[in-house]
Amino acid sequence: MTVETFVLDNRSKSGSSAAYELHLVPCKIGITGSTTELSNNFAKDAKESSSSENKAVTYIRGRKIVGKTVEPLNDTHKIVVVEQLAQSDSSKEYQQAGEISQIYNYEREGNEHRLHEEMQKFQEFLELAELIHQ
Repeated sequence: MTVETFVLDNRSKSGSSAAYELHLVPCKIGITGSTTELSNNFAKDAKESSSSENKAVTYIRGRKIVGKTVEPLNDTHKIVVVEQLAQSDSSKEYQQAGEISQIYNYEREGNEHRLHEEMQKFQEFLELAELIHQ
């Protein structure tokens, strides 16, 4: 049996927790190495994105993708990034390295109906998780 320990304390080794955005994109990426493809860090198209509509628009390889933010049901939960600190035959230890500040779910332009369906599934999942963890 392996015992896994998670140290979640809002601070990484440097003393402050890094904030990250999570972008779920509709594409297959066949490489695992470094790339400059996303060097703009999913910069939103200012003309087409709308915070009032909860809409984010950006481009990957010249193709337009439309996204929406996944809204949490409440502010009591958070998603964290962890890094492995130590491992032995019987235990693993992880430490919080950052937090996810925002989740964006994208779909290709023209497939907005699919994005709507995915967002409904996200909401159902969040509601189920809330019921389980009450």
